[in-house]
Formats: sequence, C-alpha cells, structure tokens
Amino acid sequence: MGLKNLNDFVEIIRILREKCPWDRQQTLFSMRYQALEEVYEYIESVEKGDKRRIVEELGDMLAVVIMLLFIAQDEGVADAESIIENAKNKLIYKHPHIFGDKKHWGINELLMNWEITKKEGILSGIDTRRPSLILAHRIGEKASRVGFDWKTPSDVLKKVEEEFYEFMNSKDGERFSELGDLLFTLAQFARKSGYYAEDALKSANEKFIKRFGMLEKLAKESGKSLKDMSIEEMDELWEKVKASI
Repeated sequence: MGLKNLNDFVEIIRILREKCPWDRQQTLFSMRYQALEEVYEYIESVEKGDKRRIVEELGDMLAVVIMLLFIAQDEGVADAESIIENAKNKLIYKHPHIFGDKKHWGINELLMNWEITKKEGILSGIDTRRPSLILAHRIGEKASRVGFDWKTPSDVLKKVEEEFYEFMNSKDGERFSELGDLLFTLAQFARKSGYYAEDALKSANEKFIKRFGMLEKLAKESGKSLKDMSIEEMDELWEKVKASI
C-alpha cells in the first residue's frame, strides 16, 4: 500500500491547525461530534456501496484523526509520537499470533484472549453512548467470547418468548424494565442469527417511511387527507400499499 502522499497530507493538516481561524479554536471536546459524524457518513457510503463517497469519507476520517493528534498535543494530553507508539504497542500486544509465540492460534483463541487479557472487566470498555441496539449486539458479542452465550438461535428464541410473557404480565411499574429485557434479548436473537438488530430496524424504518408516503399519496388521490380518514379506511389503503411495496 503506497502512502507517499501521507506526509504531505499531515503537513497540510498541521498548517490548517496553525493558521486557519476555525481549526485553531477546535478542541478535543468540540471535535467529538464531528468525529462521530464522519464515521456515520462513512458507514452510510459503505452501506450504499458508493465507491466515490467511500474514498471521500475515508479521507475525511483520516483528516479528523490527524487533526485530533495535533489538538491532543496542543492540549497537553500527549504528543503525536506517543499516541502512535501506544497504538503500535497495543496492536503488537493484541496479536501474539502474528508478532509473538502463539502462531498456532485460530480466530477463537484470539478473540477469547482479547477479552480475558483486558485489565478491567470484559464489558468495561464499551461506550454506552452508541445506539442501543448496536450496543446490545456488542455486549452479547463480547460476553460470547468467554463462553457466556446461547448455543443456537432457537435457544435465544425461547428466551425471547419468556421475556415477552414477562412483559405482557408485568405491572405498570415493571413494564419499562421488562420491555428493555425483551429488546435486549431480541438483539441477541438477531446476533445469533447472523444479523444486526440495528440494521433490521433501520430497514424496517425505511420500509415504513416508504409505505407511509404511498399511503398519503393514495389518500390524496381519493380526495382525502389521512387526518380525515377513519382507521378502517387507512387500514384498507395500507393493505394495498403492502401488496405493492
């Protein structure tokens, strides 16, 4: 992989940090949501398979990371060399099957080692600010690496049924907690089935938006607005929409 332009790119970021009024006033705190936004834009480009945008968004993420290195140095967190050195050592430490004496390790041994060698608890490093369905998937994934998991999707489905029963029979003060348990278990069922619950819900959201737009269109064509229609009339149109989309 050729990286002959990387030094020039880093120099451009350094100049921006030094001379651009907007870049000069940025902090690690002020840049936190921009970093998140760039990641989401990259994810969207990958999901759409848009190669031109993937190139663009990878570049944007790279620019943000390098800018953050300069900002971290300016704020006295650490110099860029120390941050890179720490990252390098961490990669070497986490890959003893490449750089150490564990050449015989497969993927299962590797993933388990990543979890059991953490200095803190297995789940302590998870960022709870990420979307909750993604977080639930990640929690289940990490617990699974040390063997704490269901064996099959059918096993999880039994737990889903149990959680649904508990939710339906819960009292008002318990219902919120039971709903959370149900959603968490559904996320694990998706994981064990080879899906991301976040992706499934996103797809369902997009489908509903598309169908609802068609519902509004059909209502308008009939000379009515949705607010003037009965639920029975809307249900009748909804069935037509579902048959076509």
